[in-house]
Amino acid sequence: MMRGFFITGTDTGVGKTRVTAALLRAMLDAGKKALAIKAVQTGCLETEEGLCAEDVDVYARFTRDHFPDGYPDACCKKFVPACSPHLAAKLANDVIDLDELVKGIRSKGDGYDVALVEGAGGAAVPLNDTETSLDLMQRLGLPVIIVADNKLGMINHTLMTVEMVRNRGLKVAGVVINNTTRPDEEDEFLREDNVKTITEHGDVPILADIQFLGDQTYPKHRLLNRMVRALESLCTGPVASSDDIDFDRDHLWHPYTSATNPLVTTKVKSAHGTRLVLEDGTELMDGMASWWCAIHGYNHPELNRTAREQIGRMSHVMFGGLTHDPAVELGRSLIGMAPDGLDHCFLADSGSVSVEVAIKMALQYMQTSGQTERTRLFTVRGGYHGDTCGCMSVCDPDGGMHHLFSGLLPKQIFAPRPTCRFDAEYDPASLEEARAVFEQHAHEIAAIIIEPIVQGAGGMWFYHPEYLHGLRELADEHGVLLILDEIATGFGRTGKLFACQWADIVPDIMCVGKALSGGYMTLAATLATDKVARTISADGGVLMHGPTFMGNPLACAVAKTSLDLLNRNEWQEQVSNIEGWLDESLSPCRELADVSDVRVLGAIGVVELTDPSNMPKLQEFFIEQGVWIRPFGKLLYVMPPYIVSRDDVAKLGNAIYHAIQSGHHLEVQ
Repeated sequence: MMRGFFITGTDTGVGKTRVTAALLRAMLDAGKKALAIKAVQTGCLETEEGLCAEDVDVYARFTRDHFPDGYPDACCKKFVPACSPHLAAKLANDVIDLDELVKGIRSKGDGYDVALVEGAGGAAVPLNDTETSLDLMQRLGLPVIIVADNKLGMINHTLMTVEMVRNRGLKVAGVVINNTTRPDEEDEFLREDNVKTITEHGDVPILADIQFLGDQTYPKHRLLNRMVRALESLCTGPVASSDDIDFDRDHLWHPYTSATNPLVTTKVKSAHGTRLVLEDGTELMDGMASWWCAIHGYNHPELNRTAREQIGRMSHVMFGGLTHDPAVELGRSLIGMAPDGLDHCFLADSGSVSVEVAIKMALQYMQTSGQTERTRLFTVRGGYHGDTCGCMSVCDPDGGMHHLFSGLLPKQIFAPRPTCRFDAEYDPASLEEARAVFEQHAHEIAAIIIEPIVQGAGGMWFYHPEYLHGLRELADEHGVLLILDEIATGFGRTGKLFACQWADIVPDIMCVGKALSGGYMTLAATLATDKVARTISADGGVLMHGPTFMGNPLACAVAKTSLDLLNRNEWQEQVSNIEGWLDESLSPCRELADVSDVRVLGAIGVVELTDPSNMPKLQEFFIEQGVWIRPFGKLLYVMPPYIVSRDDVAKLGNAIYHAIQSGHHLEVQ
């Protein structure tokens, strides 16, 4: 993992190169294996040996023969035009690719005690049409040193730069104040006040106040040595990583795992796009979209910007008796996108809560309408609806994750799992078992609850749309409500905006979550028809539910932007492409002896094994392959972000194929 600092400035011409070179000299003199790297150099000279940076002599004077690779060899991109990087690249008929730039910098800095990465211009200088130097800083994840010229306007520029860097989740190591011009009697007081004000208002250390050097090229050793000592603790890399993992293992309870003998965890430092960045700098292609919610990938600039802007206004306010723009705007978007007729929206704070709310709506609907004997729910086996008590009662009672609690939960009514495959011809007889169970208990059923088309965590099973259509008819025939749990399937995952649209039906109540906020905040919603809402609210009735964080403004604001992105990004084309790529990449698994089924629908790919897999062994293998896939039971499945590329999907498919082919899936005997 590369260790060191990113050195940026409040503007161009503030002395970044001089500070970088001087600090490098001091690091080398202190016995450290140090290297200075110029990310992008514009204004280069054309020589017989290629492009050469004009300020090479500055580095040479400070480094002498102590600079192992020699500047400008430690420069990743060089351009002749003396202008901002993005324009210099355009004039040179080139493009600065951030991924390649990051790889180049990390490659050069690998193995050094300290790498000093010098940026071009200020922090917000564009590198290409969409990314800036801030994006480069964020990807590298190094503490940032800000160089500021002590002059009029310095306070504003410095404090803005500090805030920008911190808003990207980066550590500001400190500010180096550089006096590039000689002070006079009139502005000496101003310069002293600049230093004091930045310290007080920026809550940031002043690493050095370098006085005007004139023809001198090198600040005093004593000043630099103080800088090295001040920075030393920040460039040592991760602190007590093994201790963190030990604490996590001994004290933090992870999902569906033992407290005393937990599964191995892997520490993530950051994430971007489709990549999870581990603490040692390893990047994993995320095939899970963080349990299917990060559909736009990680660190999306628009979602980040929305979150920052909303935090600046208010992060939370109670929803009881109050409302706010984010909730109103999100409600408009949700109701506008949902199937026609779902006109009322309850903003919950998690998927499980939204299902609890849906169940309570159905039960209260029946109580209010005088059908007091209808207190049970009808569902099918193989389903999963969440981890709270009401949700657990409608999960698979025998083979599901909550069978331990079956004796404590309300007794619901279960029919066999639908056997009619999504990709097969529909057999009307497949609904007969469900119909028989339903008709036997119709008098006590308040609602049908089911995951439309895709049974998620209960088995990743895809059933035929006509089966769902038949359940809608059963509900109408017997006067019960239909609740659809679209938490995993909503917002395009199956190839339709909502999975119920495969059957061309509208539920009475619908739950959405996961992808709703793009994976940024915990948020869900329960949508209901006007008939359901008016019945519950008749004669002054109120829905008896109200989470503390209901309608959280921060989550609502991000979710509204996420839905806007979904529509603007042409999700239909994205998901259709992923479906084709998944089918292509997973098809070879059909030839493997230990594979019982391969199925793909929309942006969901599933490889089902004949026997349960060895999760710890598989997880370790997948990390070695550079992917993050979280298998469970017999299932190796992927549900990647919608921004995934064909190459990334191929990487996921290859990893799964080779995991099975090499036997990494086998249980330890």
